[in-house]
Amino acid sequence: MILINILIILVLAGVLFWEASLLFASVLGAPTVYADDGAVADAFELAGLKQGELVIDLGCGNAKALIMAARRFGARGIGVERSPYAYLLSKLNVRRAHQTKKIKIYFGDFKKVQSELNKADVVYVYLLNQVLVSIEAWLFEAVGAKTRIVSLAFEFKYHQSKKSKGTISLGRQTMVRLYSK
Repeated sequence: MILINILIILVLAGVLFWEASLLFASVLGAPTVYADDGAVADAFELAGLKQGELVIDLGCGNAKALIMAARRFGARGIGVERSPYAYLLSKLNVRRAHQTKKIKIYFGDFKKVQSELNKADVVYVYLLNQVLVSIEAWLFEAVGAKTRIVSLAFEFKYHQSKKSKGTISLGRQTMVRLYSK
């Protein structure tokens, strides 16, 4: 009986942690929403991602985009995530995909990877418009001169995209936009 009670408490604690983590991320303006694989692939194709290039995913969620970049395109990846649950899930998914040598995941604010942004070939974002506006000046200042920034579904307010492409994500028609400094 005690073992069952302990198990129930552990399950409830896990659910509470998961819910609190998702709420934390949502309150900070970046709810956890996972894009369709086809839309992520369209984003990397629009960015012209090549083998050996470095992709940085701001708000990497479950690391699905980074794992795709490593497996399908042969890229290296860095992700940053501020939701504790999504961070732990991304670390687990990278390990399960056997991509720990190609992908690093950091916990915290996007500025955790600021020193890496000028080395990135591609920065991938799937963030709400209000989040893009709040990081826009910082991001475009921090990236290198040749860094390509690709945004799925949402657009920057003060920068014009160089190219765009229609795609489908979450059952809806949307756009992938490519930006440069």
